[in-house]
Amino acid sequence: MYDIGIIGAGPAGTTLARLVAQKYSVLLLNSGRQKCCGGILAPEAQKILAQLDLAPPKSVLADPMPFAVTIIDANSNLIKHYPRQYININRNNFDQWLLSILPNSIDVRSNAIYKNIETESSNQNDYFTVRFVENGQNKTEKVKWLVGADGGASAVRNQFFNPCKKLKKYIAFQDWHNNNNIEIIPNSIASNINFFHNYVGIFDNNLTDYYCWTIPKDKQLLVGGAIPITNDARDKFEKLKSYLNSIGLKINQIKKQELCLIVRPLSTSAINLGKNQILLVGEAAGLISPTSAEGISSALASAKALADAFNKNKNILNDYKKNIKNVVNNIKLKYLKKPLMFNPVLRRIVMKSCLTALKK
Repeated sequence: MYDIGIIGAGPAGTTLARLVAQKYSVLLLNSGRQKCCGGILAPEAQKILAQLDLAPPKSVLADPMPFAVTIIDANSNLIKHYPRQYININRNNFDQWLLSILPNSIDVRSNAIYKNIETESSNQNDYFTVRFVENGQNKTEKVKWLVGADGGASAVRNQFFNPCKKLKKYIAFQDWHNNNNIEIIPNSIASNINFFHNYVGIFDNNLTDYYCWTIPKDKQLLVGGAIPITNDARDKFEKLKSYLNSIGLKINQIKKQELCLIVRPLSTSAINLGKNQILLVGEAAGLISPTSAEGISSALASAKALADAFNKNKNILNDYKKNIKNVVNNIKLKYLKKPLMFNPVLRRIVMKSCLTALKK
């Protein structure tokens, strides 16, 4: 039997496992799935990495390092630049690095897909039987605590908590293009935007009520968009690329395509940290930025908050709630900013002013 079973080996799951390994026996299920992700570390994520005394190695870093975000409002034809320092990363390498620094005492199961759990009890303590598929074979293990760290579409959350109507689902499409297959037309709108160095956020309410993006990465350009799940979702993503073409960004060939399901919290009621001996961290807990879908900072912060609660070993859930309070408050502030970003009229007013509210 393990003390803690962690479902998901992304930044939240691996960080939690590493921080509790000295006091607890840990089972970590790693599905091995790669996430469709822009792969940039926002200042909030950089701060928590520093608190954890972690510095990403060179193998994780990507060029260039964006020092600004450019906002394009396609509905009002406005463009504005805001200072914002990011660290550009290869997301898959980042996740593999966090796995590589885990102590050997942690039992990491690779290619392990969580199925469900059963609650059981002995004469001493309640425990769970975790059922999962590992390399195609059905397996079971017993754990005292279960932690869902399996992302926004968390199977743990969906199994034990009522579906949250305040988590809206989107398809994140993302195409990769080699820079040498991209042409920027002189004297066009695109010629005034540094696509090969800045992170670009694109707002077009005709395509999505969220946002789209371009991100430069190691002589490539990522073009992506979070599109509501409808029958014409792919068509809307293609219209994004047509729009970029119309402003002078000519993309001639696709290197590879990615897509994944992402969720967007619509209110703070989407946040659920768990109950009893079933706890949630990161995106599984609804700890996602409602303005940018950024989740790495909250994943790392919530993992540390829960680890501190486990290591204190008193009232774990209550201590976790106390430890995570600052993260939750920061997300609440972003809800106040959300109308300024996604309401076309308010966004236009902000962009015409000297305010910096559109910084993600």
